[in-house]
This record gives sequence, C-alpha cells and structure tokens, in this order.
Amino acid sequence: MIRVKFSFLILALISTSLATVAQEKQLDFFISEGLKNNPSLLEINNLHQYFQIQNEFITAQNKKPQVSFTADYLFAPFFFDNGRLVSITQNPSPKAFGYDAGLTNGGLYAAQVNLAIPIFNTAIVKRLYEQNRVQADISAFSRKQIEHDISKTIIDQYIITYQFLQQTSYLQKIIAQLESRKPLVAALVKQGLLQQNDFLLLDIQLTTNSNDLKQLQFAYNNGIALLKNLSLVSDTATFILEKPAIEIQPDATEYNYVQKFKLDSLNLVAQQNVFNTKYQPQVSLLGSTGINAADIRNVPHNVGLAAGVHLSIPISDGRQRKLYERQNKVLLTNQQAYLNSAGLLRQNNLRNATQQIEQWKQTIAMAIEPIQKQELLLDIIKDKVIKGQVTVMDYINALQEYAVLQKNKAIAETNLLLYINQYNYYNW
Repeated sequence: MIRVKFSFLILALISTSLATVAQEKQLDFFISEGLKNNPSLLEINNLHQYFQIQNEFITAQNKKPQVSFTADYLFAPFFFDNGRLVSITQNPSPKAFGYDAGLTNGGLYAAQVNLAIPIFNTAIVKRLYEQNRVQADISAFSRKQIEHDISKTIIDQYIITYQFLQQTSYLQKIIAQLESRKPLVAALVKQGLLQQNDFLLLDIQLTTNSNDLKQLQFAYNNGIALLKNLSLVSDTATFILEKPAIEIQPDATEYNYVQKFKLDSLNLVAQQNVFNTKYQPQVSLLGSTGINAADIRNVPHNVGLAAGVHLSIPISDGRQRKLYERQNKVLLTNQQAYLNSAGLLRQNNLRNATQQIEQWKQTIAMAIEPIQKQELLLDIIKDKVIKGQVTVMDYINALQEYAVLQKNKAIAETNLLLYINQYNYYNW
C-alpha cells in the first residue's frame, strides 16, 4: 500500500510540476484544523466572554449606586410688570403678562449631583442572572452543533477523497502488468507469432488506463483542495491521506434534539420570569446635593441636599402579563411539535443508515471472492498471452473485469464509511 501511495505521489508531482514535499495526513488533522479555524466557533468563544461581562453589567445596573450630575436653567420673565417692560420676579403685579409664578417661581437655577440606589431587588437580579445563564448555555449548545456539523462535512469529504487514492492501487497494478507485457508482445509481433493488432490493443488499453489514472489524480487533487478549504488549511504541500478509521459510536445518554428542547423551554421560562419582575414593587433610595434656586439673587443661600425614597407598585397594565404567558404557551407548543418530529426523523434516519450499512457490508463481502478469482485468473493467463495460448483481447477483457470489480469494491467501501458517518451524525 505504501508503494502504491508513493507511485501515485510521484505521478502527481510530475504532472503538476510541484516541488513540494508530500505529507501523510490523518482524518483527525483536518477535523482539528477545521474546529480550530472556523470563524463561527471563534465567534461563539467570544460570546462566552460576552455573557460573563453581561453578568457584570446586570450587577452594575441593578446593584451599584447610580450617580449623575444635572444642571437646569429656566428663564420665565414677566412683561409690563409695574411699568417695567421685562422683569424677573416671584411676585408680579396682577396686570403683568407671563407664566403663573406659582408654577415657575420666576425661573430655575440648579446644579446638582444626584444619587440613586436600588434596594430590595434581589429577586429581580436573580431572574436576570438566570436568563443570562440560559442564553450562555444555548450559545454553548450551538457551538456543539456547529462542531458536529463541521466534523460530519470534513469526514464525508475525507472519505470521498480517499476513494480516489484507493482506486489508484488496483489501477496501477493493471498498468504495471500491461507495461511488463508490452515489450514481450512487441517482440512476438516482430517474430510473426502475434499480429500487429494485438500490440495495438494492448497499447490502447495501456493508454486508456493511464488516462484513467490521470483523471483519478485530478479528482484527488480537487478533493484535497476542497478538504483544505473545509478545514481552512493554507498549507500548499501535497497531502497523502491515510486510511480513515470510522466506527459506529455508542448511543448518547441524551440526544441533542432533547437538549435543544430543554434549553429553548428554559429560555421561555427565563423570559417569562424576567417579564414578571416588572410587577414587583421597586424601591430606590434617592439623594441629591448642590444648588437649587428660583431667584438668582438667593443662589448663594440655596445650596443644600435632599434625600428620599422612591416606591413604584404596578397596579394594572391591560393584562399584559396574561398575554405574555399565552404567547409563551404558543411558542412552547411549537417546540413540543419540533421535539416530536425531531425524534421521529432521528429514528427514521438511523433505521435507514443501519440498513445501508448492512447492505454495503454484504456488498463488500460478496466482492472479495470474485476479485480473488479474477486475480488468480490474471496470474494464470498473463504468461499464456505471450505464448499465444490466450488472445490479447481475452487478456484485456480479464483486466477490465478486474478493474470493474475493484472499482465496485472501492465504491462499496466508501459508501459504507459514509453511512457509518451518517449514522454517527444522527445518533447524537
């Protein structure tokens, strides 16, 4: 097998004129690179940090004192007050024009530092933490799903690409036999023991097989390029794929679609709990210090401070709470429908994959004996053809039949691995 791989590599290097060094790569290499370099997974890694910061944000918003600075200036003059065109006063004459002095006090001059401290809101903060944790869990679950999808795609492409490398093995055996017989047949033609058309048939078959090998090389190179793209590998070296070892994985303790349903349900509950916190009494301690004056002449004496308590108790909002609960029940019903359909689809997909696995195993088993007999036949007639005991056409037909048997076996082995990978994908 190593010799076959090496011969195929030499052909690839010559045909593509590349001076690169071949590297043998296993399936795990491409999966590891794909998971490491995928931008969606990198984004989710950053989101993990985002949710940690969100917890700090919740604490800062609901537990920490909120300090602000405000400044206000209100100009509310009176016109035609006691013979004056414009005046600023808290006691205008009854005939003056302007806003009611009881409302404006003649103006406002304020510069204050304000403090607000929310208290008795532990239950509210707890619900916000819970919602953030559930969303972080959903993000982590989506990471697992993306990793699972990436692995499935890379494994499929690896299997398909390896098939092209696998097919070169038997094709090079055929080419080697044809090349070893070609000079002998040419000599017999010169001696008149074989006809010229026998040599041409042999030469045509050799050219056909060489072209087939070239096409396999093209397909293999394209497969490697696609595999590098899926794994985001920038290495330009020639890769020689090792045989993939893919086994049926044991059943999971809890399937992903069940986990998704649980997380989505928990998210609805968390949203409902956060929404319900708006109906809890909210209490804040308030305080301010600075300047707060209505008459600019008294500003130096209007420096002080104030403190108080703010209480807010919702009474009625048009039954929004009930409406929100009804909305969530609709969404939960949809999720239950998804859970039921996902479970059914999983069973059907696993059943189909299991049937295909058994069928392709039987196909491979049935292909072994005909291939062995065909190899024995080729060993018997390869020398007889140069003795004139077997025609060149019969020899070529035997080689073609051998090629078909080997190709069908390679396809069957590829399909077996693909369905094992599909089984593992759904059995998760």
